[in-house]
Amino acid sequence: MKNLQLVIGTIFLTVFLVLAAFGPYLPFVDQGLKEETMQMHDSKIIIPPYPPSKDHLFGSDHKGRDLLSLLVMGTRETLLIVIVVVVIRFSLAVPLGMAAMVSRPLNAFLGGWNYILSFIPPIFLVALLLGIPFIFFSTHRPFWYVVILSSIEVGRLATMVKNDAKYVSNQLFVKAAISTGCTRVKLFTRHIFPHLKSQLITSFVNDLARVLFLLSQLAVVQLFLNQKFTSELDGSYSAENISLAYPMYLQTISRDIWSSYWVPLYSVLFISLMIITFLLLADGLKKHFKVKYRIF
Repeated sequence: MKNLQLVIGTIFLTVFLVLAAFGPYLPFVDQGLKEETMQMHDSKIIIPPYPPSKDHLFGSDHKGRDLLSLLVMGTRETLLIVIVVVVIRFSLAVPLGMAAMVSRPLNAFLGGWNYILSFIPPIFLVALLLGIPFIFFSTHRPFWYVVILSSIEVGRLATMVKNDAKYVSNQLFVKAAISTGCTRVKLFTRHIFPHLKSQLITSFVNDLARVLFLLSQLAVVQLFLNQKFTSELDGSYSAENISLAYPMYLQTISRDIWSSYWVPLYSVLFISLMIITFLLLADGLKKHFKVKYRIF
């Protein structure tokens, strides 16, 4: 088999898409996500999280909900959030990169933007922005979450697009098109973009993996996609995750790894499989385009 990565990645992606579309209707999935506050075993009261058993194959979370059901039903939200973030990111980066190729002020701005952000790891910058009170307590937090994640690496992608477009524009076939009086619009749509398309598709899939990994990092420091505030006994309030996305089950990983290992274990398993799926697809697509167009 010539392109094993693409085949395996496509199979894995198909599985995730099936779970996203039909997961809630599978016979082993508790669509209602029933919370079990306690169980009786040998005249002993057991409180959640419950360990893996015949009733809960992957165990339960801290609310007594079946973990397998949570992960299956969270597939749709996980895929949706990473795809939306990357679509918005590329929608901003591609025109910005192309404009920077012909505009010196915009090119200087892009260079300065990347230079400044190169000193700040993405997770720190995202955490800083999500921690702004207006955003942290906003009732539209998912919107701000997506906006921040989408815009945080626009500069990097725009620079990549600019450099790739500049390389293509220096090729002989582009110079020949310019000499025939081809307009900038036609030059981009007919000569430059078709050669950038393969690189953009590969980078798009790669960025899906990057976004999911960043979501996992944010969940570890308890920065959730969606949350509600619950009152504590001392009168204070705490943020409680209400998202079903895979990474959100890592919020108490430092504690669960010693007491309820199955919660982070299976969450990380699903996250890892999805990231590997995206990386396999990206590598397979790169190999496919290399053979088809003789590029890279």
